[in-house]
Amino acid sequence: MPHLQPVTLAFPQGLHLGTRAVSLEEAGVHIPSDTLFAALVDIWSRTGGDPSAWLRPFRNGEPPFLLTSAFPFAGQVRFYPVPVDLQLLIAPDRSEDTVDKPLKRIRFLSEGLLRRVQSGQGLPEFLPETDEQPGRRPDDQYAIRLQNGALCLLKEEVSQLPCWLRQNAQGGKRPPRLLDRQAVWQTERTPRVTVDRVNSASNIFHAGRARFAPGCGLWFGFQWRNADLPVADRSGPSYREALQRTLALLGDEGIGGERSAGYGAFAPTWEGDIHLRDPRSGGVAWLLSRYLPARAELPACLDHESAAYRLVRVGGWARSLYGPDQRRKQINLLTEGSLVAWPPSPVVGKIEDLRPEYPASDGDFPHPVWRSGLAVAVGVRNRREDR
Repeated sequence: MPHLQPVTLAFPQGLHLGTRAVSLEEAGVHIPSDTLFAALVDIWSRTGGDPSAWLRPFRNGEPPFLLTSAFPFAGQVRFYPVPVDLQLLIAPDRSEDTVDKPLKRIRFLSEGLLRRVQSGQGLPEFLPETDEQPGRRPDDQYAIRLQNGALCLLKEEVSQLPCWLRQNAQGGKRPPRLLDRQAVWQTERTPRVTVDRVNSASNIFHAGRARFAPGCGLWFGFQWRNADLPVADRSGPSYREALQRTLALLGDEGIGGERSAGYGAFAPTWEGDIHLRDPRSGGVAWLLSRYLPARAELPACLDHESAAYRLVRVGGWARSLYGPDQRRKQINLLTEGSLVAWPPSPVVGKIEDLRPEYPASDGDFPHPVWRSGLAVAVGVRNRREDR
């Protein structure tokens, strides 16, 4: 059974991750796995490490670790991406004809609900709005909502939420049905100013920021394959040691945009391992990372009868120590939450060199720009095969 080592990230000044390449005013609330991977390689390179040595085992098909994307957490409750096919969330004893509005609002599921869906049970019913509805089940058999329905968890997981979230203003216990109104994060537009270098004229603009409540933030997981492998040679640090240092440095510098204003700086905390159901070859896999299928994995990974996926177009800028920034090549990746047929290969997906290849007045880009499409996924019970 695979396991993940979670790392939680607390953002005291908030986080700016653009959801649109042309708009500063939008802000996302998760960090894609390919962004995390690129940021770690960049920090390693800018602190004197050899990026070619770091990337060698990834290019050779023997990556020492894989990364999930970073998703929200609240207290001790970790959340995961909702599956693209919402029918997967409907319990077998309920009608699959319709998907109700509360189900459509869910963006992330708690770990407890993830395990339920993996086993084929689906989500329990949502907690009723009042106590007057007949035929109610015990509260612990209902699903609880947070963040206006964007987050969903089990009643038994409420005790793992931060105290301020579970308690009302008088210090008493907040009724579970009122948790829907509590915000784990808030997105806002903050005013910024630039000053012209020639005439000192000021110009106001706005930047989006996601601010997390106390005890909340983002988490991601390392799936170790060879943590003790030296990065460069036998005298060098292992990948586990190198990543602990690199992640700490990345936290000091920050991730995402508007870092000069303090956005994106974080404090990482390494947690104990968690174990989830392994995807089996040919079975349905639920992606916890972005995924770029290798040529040998297509089209089989998308042809399964239960496959359901979304694509995201990834572009942006490539930064270099040896020349000006340039726009990197664009690429399509499968998003987190997609359902695919799991290939039989030991390592699923590939990394891709996105270095700019267009004619530029500044000359050719001086080095490769690697983006990771290596997949991390959990297995899902296929209900169609059970019938």
